[in-house]
Amino acid sequence: MSNLRGIKKLKNALVKFSDFWKNPQDEDLSKVKILSRPKRELKGGWASNEKLLKGIYTGSNHEFALSSYLASGMVDIPRNLTGVPGIVLDKGQEERLVKEIIPLLIDEFPVLVTTMLVTGTAWRWARWSDELHRLTWEAIPDSTISAIIIELSTGEIKEIYTEEELEYNKNENKTVTSTRKRHITKELITEDWTGDVNKSVQYRNTFGFLPIPFGHDCYEGEWRGNSVFSRVLRWLKSIHDIAYKRDSILTEYEPKIVQRVKNISSWLHNNGYKKGEDSEFDPFGRKFFANGLDETTEFLFLSSNATEQHTQAIKDNELKVIKGSGIPELFFGALATGNHASTETDRLLALEHVKGLRRELTKGTQQLVEQSLRILAFMRFTQPPRVSIQWGNLSLLSEEQKGAIMGEYASAIVNLLGNGAVSQEGAFYFTKELYPEFPAEDPKDYMEGLNKMIVDHTSKLGQPTFEEGDV
Repeated sequence: MSNLRGIKKLKNALVKFSDFWKNPQDEDLSKVKILSRPKRELKGGWASNEKLLKGIYTGSNHEFALSSYLASGMVDIPRNLTGVPGIVLDKGQEERLVKEIIPLLIDEFPVLVTTMLVTGTAWRWARWSDELHRLTWEAIPDSTISAIIIELSTGEIKEIYTEEELEYNKNENKTVTSTRKRHITKELITEDWTGDVNKSVQYRNTFGFLPIPFGHDCYEGEWRGNSVFSRVLRWLKSIHDIAYKRDSILTEYEPKIVQRVKNISSWLHNNGYKKGEDSEFDPFGRKFFANGLDETTEFLFLSSNATEQHTQAIKDNELKVIKGSGIPELFFGALATGNHASTETDRLLALEHVKGLRRELTKGTQQLVEQSLRILAFMRFTQPPRVSIQWGNLSLLSEEQKGAIMGEYASAIVNLLGNGAVSQEGAFYFTKELYPEFPAEDPKDYMEGLNKMIVDHTSKLGQPTFEEGDV
């Protein structure tokens, strides 16, 4: 009978463990299918499983809590290195409207990148708020977008349906819920409210702008991207389960005392326990035991290798997460060691990874900034300036390495120019390649600056003064 009970318990435990893995083979656990209406969706993609993915990142999902330590390197480090893009005005353009956007860009962009990496897609909608009397970028959670209608001929988004449940405090002691459904086109916006608020509103889309998707790692033809956790989500789950079992064993198991005695009453009396007293004998609270002949005290501990397999499995799964995520090992910190962390190679991979994130963000950012400028220009009765998006210089070098490169560059460029081995255009190219923010716009500007510097320098040293153009 006891064997049957044990088999039944084991069977129930295995079923419980396998519940998470019962999904169909073609289903992505990081996505959820929304039954949208109307059924004209083409390459819109499934909505992100935002609750699950956010829980992994924040550590609030109890099924992944013990593997959430891996999430920070996968999201926070690439986001911080990506930075905030700059807005560059074309020549002769007024910068007044751009100054209004910069604070919004600085505040919103890191949040946008975090959302894009965690959920796969971050949506932003440039709008003017009459209540706030300012430009806003409305963040629309990907999980609330129930359908994306695509223009068949171009593949561009032409309509968006959203459905979200809003919970808010109506007063100090009452919380209410309302559901808002929106249908957004370039011409019209329709809102239907049900629940605590019941109303239907329809108004013109003044500027014709639609929410902009910022998708990470998008597949061909899709507007929605994929979370950084998508490829390794099951490995993260496995790490959590194994770590939980291991730590449960270590937490629940307590050392045991094995006491061999000839006579229990006599042994208790010898160790200070008096019969009849309202007290319990606590062997763990004693500093020593008084044992007679052939009486011994031994301690029984958990074997040192009892959880060794758990720990090795966790380490192996960590490496699978590092290798399978597509994120450079450098971003995982101390987890990547030895042969798994070739610093020089991984540094280049890290730079290319961040550059890839910037490429994904550039088009949407350019579009969002241009739309914002059009809104501000309309409200300020002026024309929007022409601008472009530019990223800052990206480097993972230490100050010592930068100094060494600067010295080698200066020595090389002087020799190349002095020997006539490189043209002015070539020298300008190499300089901008190493230092993209070098203050020169073209080869002529570069050489004029170099000439002026040499003339000023030689005159201060009391040497024969060079004339402009001598170089």
